Amino acid sequence: MLYLSGTTPRKGGQGYLPGVVGKDLTLDQGYEAARYAALMTLAAVKYALGDLDRVQQFVHLLGFVNSAPGFGDQPRVINGAADLLVELYGERGKPTRAAIGCQGLGGNASVEVVVTLLFSGAEVRPPLARDQFVR
Repeated sequence: MLYLSGTTPRKGGQGYLPGVVGKDLTLDQGYEAARYAALMTLAAVKYALGDLDRVQQFVHLLGFVNSAPGFGDQPRVINGAADLLVELYGERGKPTRAAIGCQGLGGNASVEVVVTLLFSGAEVRPPLARDQFVR
């Protein structure tokens, strides 16, 4: 079992689509942000396992959406991440999931996803030092 900490949307080494969904961003932009957060998760999986084909099953996906007051479409935003996993892995990409609205995420991220998955084999690279990416 691999437990990944939260990943946020990034593109070109920078935060991608930051802000508040329902205020700064539309539902569609939030959906795209969730897809990019899932891509960052997959990058972390590839680092940890060395090969994305070692994924046997995505078990759980927890999504946080930086939401404006009154915004209630968090599940539709997190569908961006869930849909990408299904596109890439089929049935193996269907986790249980939860979508939670919050006010504020680190770095003004619009979305953050946390994933748990089953994998084959035994070797896993240790996590990178957290401070390495904090600027």
